[in-house]
Amino acid sequence: MFCRNCGKEIDDGALFCPHCGSQTLNPSGTQPQAQPQVQPMTQQTVNVQPFNAGPAQEAKGTNGFGIAGFVLGLLSLYLGVYFCITPIVGLILSIVGVVKMKTFKSCNGLAIAGLVLSIIATVIWGLVWLIVGAAIISYI
Repeated sequence: MFCRNCGKEIDDGALFCPHCGSQTLNPSGTQPQAQPQVQPMTQQTVNVQPFNAGPAQEAKGTNGFGIAGFVLGLLSLYLGVYFCITPIVGLILSIVGVVKMKTFKSCNGLAIAGLVLSIIATVIWGLVWLIVGAAIISYI
């Protein structure tokens, strides 16, 4: 038998065409009664997600950690003389900002810049305190 919709050959007892999905006529020439209407599967009806995919979160907001890390990274170039507290706090805030970059929409570059500035300031002021400490010890 042939499908009345697409014209392709199908099995004589088929209720639906395997090619186009349309309902066929019974061998008696009538349509089957009380049969559910089956829609052919299309790409729009298939929703496949990766295996480990959790709920997709859209990036939104501003990376406040990145901004704070950047500001403290800049300030630490001057204020690092105070026991290297400012560069260390800037370093911590910048690291948190870099780790959370995927959840924020803007100011992610400031987190990276703050990280670089805080590392530079920590190294500079760490060396300064090391030299000053060595000079004090050698003076005593």
